[in-house]
Amino acid sequence: MPECIRCPALCASRSQIVMSTPAPLGGLLAIGEAPGEKEDEMGIGFTGQAGKTLDRLLAEHGIGREGYGRANICRCRPPENRKPTRAEVDACMPYLAEFIEQTRPRVLLLVGGTAAAHIVGTGSLARRIEMSRSPGGTWVDPAMCHPALRSLAAQRGLLAVPMPHTSGLAWNRKTPAGEPWSEVGKRQVALAVELAQREG
Repeated sequence: MPECIRCPALCASRSQIVMSTPAPLGGLLAIGEAPGEKEDEMGIGFTGQAGKTLDRLLAEHGIGREGYGRANICRCRPPENRKPTRAEVDACMPYLAEFIEQTRPRVLLLVGGTAAAHIVGTGSLARRIEMSRSPGGTWVDPAMCHPALRSLAAQRGLLAVPMPHTSGLAWNRKTPAGEPWSEVGKRQVALAVELAQREG
């Protein structure tokens, strides 16, 4: 695949583009914010400490490393590990939309606030998570998601489960209600696995 040169700052700082990995049998696709240092070095998504935490959570449900797909809102590591800018997200989201359209994952597991904001809408992550609990998952609203995903959400529907970021900094904090984010994350992963494994 040709090197992408849409974002000058990312082109100058990245080691490589971290490509998405499809969800086996159209199952579960984890979507994060952007590659970290380890991912940038190896060219493989979710290989840093936050990825290892997600691996452990999924392993508790019998899903190994090769049992779920991995992607990011932005495919290149931003300088100083900052959040990707809106322009960078806009440049990269069409690639994610194309990947989702081609691989057709059953459930999108949105890891962290950035992924949730661009796919299920801005606002409190805690509120987005609460809304996804009943009746189970969130059908992506075309009016709320990133423009690149609107036609997909409208035409065939996208089922998403938002969860807190699995980085140590975020994982050890508490929700506004006082519950550890780690406990919320475990519940959301369990919900995503349940939805991905449902028949039909």
